[in-house]
Amino acid sequence: MARARLIPWRRDREVGAVGRAHPFFAFWEDMDRLFEELWQGLEFVPALGGAAESVGPWTPRITLSETDSQIRVDVELPGLTEKDFEVALEGALLTLKGEKRSEHEAKGGELRHVERTYGRFERTIKLPCEVEADKVSASYKHGLLSVTLPKVDAAKRGARQIEVRSSSSSADL
Repeated sequence: MARARLIPWRRDREVGAVGRAHPFFAFWEDMDRLFEELWQGLEFVPALGGAAESVGPWTPRITLSETDSQIRVDVELPGLTEKDFEVALEGALLTLKGEKRSEHEAKGGELRHVERTYGRFERTIKLPCEVEADKVSASYKHGLLSVTLPKVDAAKRGARQIEVRSSSSSADL
């Protein structure tokens, strides 16, 4: 779908002899051309339905899962080594930071195509409960970092049943 179809005043407008004579017609055309050139070659951010790599800084994707006994955080870090990032736990905050540096080059005949990705990243995750900091473990394999955070005993117990007593007289209220 052309972007012009998304603009309400362009969608239903008939361009005829009268439409082109309108004083703002040239202005509309210039603005449409400006916005089409602005967005040309860019991908949209994920909230708008596209990929984010060509729009802004790279951010690692995470998966957070929780069981009765632990929290597990999986982080996608393709193309990095253990030396490229660090993981820290401070209270209920798990912080991941590092730097991504990659270069891809393709040669074919007289054509040379090079793409580079550089940039620092930092991601902080607020944990849903307290964890045992001295028992946290992490492993990294094939671009996937897995951090296992055992819950403290109070968090393992979770909710508890509260006894409700009934009173027989209204004077007790």
